[in-house]
Amino acid sequence: MPFVANAWYVAALSEEVGATGLARTLVGDPILLFRRPDQSCAALLDICPHRFAPLSMGLIRDGRVQCPYHGLEFDGGGRCVLNPHGNGARPSALDVRAYPFVERDGLIWFWPGESGRADPAAIPDYSCRIDPERRTIGGHARVECDYRLLVDNLMDLGHAQYVHRANAQTDAFDRVRRDVVVENGSVRNLMMYPGGSATVFVTKFFDYGDQPIDMWNDIRWSAVGNMLNFIGFADSGTPQADSHNSMGTHIVTPEGPNSCHYFFGASRNFALDDPAADETFRAWQRQALIIEDKPMVEAIESLRPVIERHQMRPAMLACDEAAVRVSREIDRLEKLEQGGSRLAA
Repeated sequence: MPFVANAWYVAALSEEVGATGLARTLVGDPILLFRRPDQSCAALLDICPHRFAPLSMGLIRDGRVQCPYHGLEFDGGGRCVLNPHGNGARPSALDVRAYPFVERDGLIWFWPGESGRADPAAIPDYSCRIDPERRTIGGHARVECDYRLLVDNLMDLGHAQYVHRANAQTDAFDRVRRDVVVENGSVRNLMMYPGGSATVFVTKFFDYGDQPIDMWNDIRWSAVGNMLNFIGFADSGTPQADSHNSMGTHIVTPEGPNSCHYFFGASRNFALDDPAADETFRAWQRQALIIEDKPMVEAIESLRPVIERHQMRPAMLACDEAAVRVSREIDRLEKLEQGGSRLAA
């Protein structure tokens, strides 16, 4: 599977991982995540090196994993710490692969590639998720499509006018100002809707009446599937920095060739202590991400054999620039790794 290995991927939301562990397939490999007694996280290949049993079927106690098949035990660093057979020898062949990981901003990141190249400084900034000036609502979903289809969907925010028409449609769509910025390994798709009526979603929080407002819908991509979406709205003429806004976590981690994990969140700067606002955002995420976007990309994935048989290539529209730039950058990273693998061989 041509995934970029030397990159940071989100394995789980922090709240998903506890002492009893979480088994999840990520970037083609089965991974076991669990908490040590000090609450730090461990990420191990979910395969015992003895007879290849899934470690996640075993017991996790006091930060140690016991293989369900023959009782070998491993610590959070992957070292075999107990061999109950024979003389108890524990050669390095009994150790399990441990992945570099970083827990930051309520997310658990892991690095599936060469451990020595794992630089935590390369993890993109999602500090909005833990900002005390914001309130974050989010979750996780498994989506049955090539992860790149979901990345395309998120980098092309013009689809909201149609896929999310019940909540996000705006009469300023034909006046949208677009800009695509490529810098420092990231791609940003910037969209500004001037002087339009408030969308249905905005009116759930603020009553602008017939007053025109400006709206922004910007998204930043960082390798490989990490996106941060800024959605803002304000009286016309208000600076973007002074808008009511939500910073959206949209992170896609491949599972296998035809499935991925989607980690999403919305970190708003208004109605911070309002449970009703929380539920409105949860309802929006269920509707837009699970009921609308997910079936769309899964339907496209289901057509892949037909598309390939007819040798079809996508036609291009003006709204595609950012998604195409991201796709080309992922292609470049994949080819770079494949070339490096051949040289190493």
